Amino acid sequence: MRCVREYASSRYLEETGANCECGGFLRPSVVLFGEGLPPFDYERAEEWTEEADLFIVLGSSLLVSPANLFPRRAKQRGARLVIVNRDTTPLDERADMLIQNEPIGSILQRTEKYLNA
Repeated sequence: MRCVREYASSRYLEETGANCECGGFLRPSVVLFGEGLPPFDYERAEEWTEEADLFIVLGSSLLVSPANLFPRRAKQRGARLVIVNRDTTPLDERADMLIQNEPIGSILQRTEKYLNA
């Protein structure tokens, strides 16, 4: 967090690897619960949402704002909405495709094989 140096995720997961060479702590490059989205990333997500023809939600309850606003907005703008999640979400009824009983990893592997065929 101090020097913004990047490491492989395996180092973060190692019991002794939670410290950086600079002496600071390592943290994953994600927005943790309770943190705000970085302004640049939020603006970029808004732009992409406005331009989307297809909006895919992977593994989200769609209960936490502001992230849950993006698929709603995309759908309002005419994008198709695909929701891949183990549990139900508030947007399931509005989804064009709903996938609930398949692990996200297997779906992504199938998609990658399809796109690379």
